[in-house]
Amino acid sequence: MGQIWEILHKPDTVVFFDIDGTLTSYNYGDHHAHHELDYTPEFRDVNIYADCKRLNPIYEYIQSHDVNRLYCISREPHGHESWKSEMVERLYGIPASHCFYTLDASKKPEIVKDKIKELFPDIDPMSVVLMDDNDETLGLYMKETPFCTAHPMIFMENL
Repeated sequence: MGQIWEILHKPDTVVFFDIDGTLTSYNYGDHHAHHELDYTPEFRDVNIYADCKRLNPIYEYIQSHDVNRLYCISREPHGHESWKSEMVERLYGIPASHCFYTLDASKKPEIVKDKIKELFPDIDPMSVVLMDDNDETLGLYMKETPFCTAHPMIFMENL
């Protein structure tokens, strides 16, 4: 993990953060980690991001990095894109325009590759880090992209 930590701290590194479980706690519910209304129609009308708190170790990293090299990619099946983007901008200072969404998590690698090609066409693939808390998504990134991957627990391990 030492190399991932070192790569994250290079000034030219571009990072794509997942949002749920990475930039926010996944403890949205009253009695369960995920919101009890999830997968119900009324969940579309609940802004679970309104009272999220920043995760300080990740916030400190973001504050020390060039925000123009920080992006988010998230699966969003509930129509909460604007609330998520607002939360990311409010808590971390990552512009809402740096947030990208998909209905299908398996599309994340393709979206990231396209964005990197568009925004940083000459970047060394080892200067891109894709951070996600989901093992399946991390596996897809590893299989389908040339980029580095990281789990957000890396910030806890390096306190």
